[in-house]
Amino acid sequence: MNKQQKDFDIVIVGGGVIGGVLALQLAEQGHRVAIIEALLHGMGKSDPERVVALSHGSRCYLEGLGLWQDVAGAGAGMIRHIEVREPNNRGLVQMDAAEAGVEALGYVVEIADVVRPIYAALEDKVTWFRPARVLSFKHVDDGVSISLSQDGEQLNISAALLVGADGTHSQVRRMAGIGTHGWDHNRFGLVASVRCERGHADTAYECFRTSGPLAFLPLADDRFSIVWALAPQEAVRMMDLPDRMFLKRLQRAADESVLPRSGRFESLGKRACFPLELRIAKEYARSRIALVGNAAHTVHPVAGQGMNLGLRDVIDLLAVLDAPLAKKDAGNPLLLSAYAEKRRADVLAVAGFTESMLAGFGNDLAWMRALRAQALSAVQSIKPLKDELLQHAAGLTHLRKSSKAQINQEDCPVGESL
Repeated sequence: MNKQQKDFDIVIVGGGVIGGVLALQLAEQGHRVAIIEALLHGMGKSDPERVVALSHGSRCYLEGLGLWQDVAGAGAGMIRHIEVREPNNRGLVQMDAAEAGVEALGYVVEIADVVRPIYAALEDKVTWFRPARVLSFKHVDDGVSISLSQDGEQLNISAALLVGADGTHSQVRRMAGIGTHGWDHNRFGLVASVRCERGHADTAYECFRTSGPLAFLPLADDRFSIVWALAPQEAVRMMDLPDRMFLKRLQRAADESVLPRSGRFESLGKRACFPLELRIAKEYARSRIALVGNAAHTVHPVAGQGMNLGLRDVIDLLAVLDAPLAKKDAGNPLLLSAYAEKRRADVLAVAGFTESMLAGFGNDLAWMRALRAQALSAVQSIKPLKDELLQHAAGLTHLRKSSKAQINQEDCPVGESL
């Protein structure tokens, strides 16, 4: 199979936010791109809402692609303030967007509202196979031959590069024989939305409890979206509780961390649970295969970095695929090795940070509680430490270094502290 016989330069499996943004920019680079997607119309609205936290840097990246206006227009909760504390313990970290010189440190949006404008922008730019699934793939000469099923028929296509953007339980990763490092946390994330008597004042709260963190993320309509890490049996009980009893338990768990400003929790949306786990691919790329997003790494949601980390995958993969060598062969092993090398340090740093926080707050010994209180107070009072935390919270550490980030400094001002 020579280059002229290939159907596509790049085939992406998974048409969510990460796969869609990658396809959009690859098409703009001049690559022939196809997307294999299991769902006919992409990710629709759900109840409870499937929300994601996007950093200021990710917002600027999407703005550079002409996507942010539609995302924000559908409703984006602004994170202007962040409070990190341990209920019933001393110590508090407070971060403010004004300290970073930005409008908001982050935004809380529904995934469906991000996917929609991406799909609109992709119209006539890529070839879609949907609903479809990959049956198998194999290396042939200087490319990949892919067998897929669509509408009950088997199709065969070829490409120089196959990209897995198909989530935590990636079929591409499994078929390529790429294992993972990590573990199950023996915790479930219970998600729901709650309305408070005084609203959220654009504030996100991270309440660290020894049994697991409890996060409150501000939605556009003044509700909170919560992510509550619970042991399996406790998760079952909390899912079955009547709304009134659930809200009482939630108020007790949040304690003084949230209630003084927001007031009482008044109403509750539908609840859902998902397993919490750490999964990092042992290889981000292999011969003519690359992994992005949750297919490459699934981290605990405690720091809200999952989607932001995936967008940084896209930026780094695009950078290597924009090289002259990629115009001749998008699956060249040198390019894929460069991509894997670029991503390794960033992914390990985020995973290490989240896992360290979970381990540090998972012990209820008195001396550990005292140490945690001192650590939080130190971060709050020592400016270099806090500035570093602000920089990562705003999500500009990686994006500002990349020429592919397309950050418009006029629309997305960055304060001197960053």
